[in-house]
Amino acid sequence: MANIQKYLEEATRFFNSLATELGNPENTDQAYRLTSAFFHTLRERITVVESFHFISQLPLILKGIYVDGWKPSEYNKSETVEEFLYDVRQHSLKTASIDFGSDQEARDNIEAVIRILCHYISDGEIEHVKAQLPPAIAELFKKGDITA
Repeated sequence: MANIQKYLEEATRFFNSLATELGNPENTDQAYRLTSAFFHTLRERITVVESFHFISQLPLILKGIYVDGWKPSEYNKSETVEEFLYDVRQHSLKTASIDFGSDQEARDNIEAVIRILCHYISDGEIEHVKAQLPPAIAELFKKGDITA
């Protein structure tokens, strides 16, 4: 049971940090939804091998969120940020208008997820992921000030 508790604590820390980064520390449900939609969109744009490298650095529960419902044969190569944001919304249909309202809000929320992920994913791995994305989408991975 000690390992399960450790995994839950790691996930709780992640979602609490993200909720704080989003400016609403109590809304960990939104933090979960944003993370899931981002992961499910990202995994369609990078290779399976790169996905495994990426998730190898994540806490166990986040790995589970990444692979939940994954069909590795599905691959989407959107070229623009707008297409990427559209696809994120498709992975969050029921709450897309809440979590990803305007394009700017969607972009801000995705960048918040990435900033918190940078606590877990090495700079080198972030660069590998960015190398597989069109430049406009890779730009979402810029490292900004982290408040959490």
